[in-house]
Formats: sequence, structure tokens, C-alpha cells
Amino acid sequence: MKILSGIFKNESITLSSRFLYRPTTSIARKSLFDTLGSLENKDFLDLYAGSGIIGFEASSRGADAVTFIEMNKQHMSQIRKNAESINYNHFNFLVRDSLRFLKKCNKYDVIFADPPYGLANLPILIDLACKKLNPGGIFVLECSKNESLAGYYKMAKFGDTQLLYWQI
Repeated sequence: MKILSGIFKNESITLSSRFLYRPTTSIARKSLFDTLGSLENKDFLDLYAGSGIIGFEASSRGADAVTFIEMNKQHMSQIRKNAESINYNHFNFLVRDSLRFLKKCNKYDVIFADPPYGLANLPILIDLACKKLNPGGIFVLECSKNESLAGYYKMAKFGDTQLLYWQI
């Protein structure tokens, strides 16, 4: 999988076929980052990081710092390994439960979450994430198109996936 744009454009991110994650498709990533616009002077949080491709794309597009939160140690190990080939010194890697992390973390300018589909506590995730945004911050949730959630200001659908946006 390749980074689509920015200073690390075309850098390859290695994915493991052994892992059961669902990396965000290139068309959804392009839409996401086109919607977000410039990430300069912004701190970016990638929750349920999986492959890490969203955080790597954010770093390529100018984010000041990128924090990856992933509970699976093997997934995080792969994210760290991929990060070694990218000339960027502002990555943070934490093996944590995303909801527990949100209860204690600092605020961010952009928070992206791609939890496993069917996660029962999406309203809790949305509430916690929106409380951890700096003024003008954006929370983006990647979820199944079958999820029925409220309060977002923008939605984009890509096959079975939708991106929902909240702004503070």
C-alpha cells in the first residue's frame, strides 16, 4: 500500500496478510484528506490504527505530530517497522485501548477512528473523541454503512464503508 500524496508520496507501507485488519481504501483516504485540507500545525490522532496508513498519510501531508493508538501488539510492531523508512521524527506509538486512552489523553486537532465494524459503543467513542478536540478540531469515524449515528456534519460513502465527520 502506498502513501497517496505529500512529502512521502509513493512510500510503501507493508501490510501483513496474517493480520485481520481492514486498511482504509485509497479512494476513501483521498476523500478524507481532501476534506481535511492542510494539516500543518495540527496534531493528528489515529485510533484503532491497524495498518497505520492513515497516520502515515497525515505525516506526509504536514501534520506536526501523529499518534498511533493500537491495542494489538503485532499490528503496532508492523506500524513501527513501517515508520522506520519514513523520515519523520514526530510519531508516537502507544499500545492501548482507544476508549481508555481517550479518557486521559490531551487534546488533538484531528482525530481519526476506524474501529472494528459492529463495535457496540460507537456513541461513547464519538462523545469521548469530540471532547478531546481542540477548538475547530475534526473527528472522523470510519464505520460500516449500516451504522445509524447522529450529529455529524458530513458523510461520504465508499461501498460498505462510510466516513462521518464531526467538528467542534
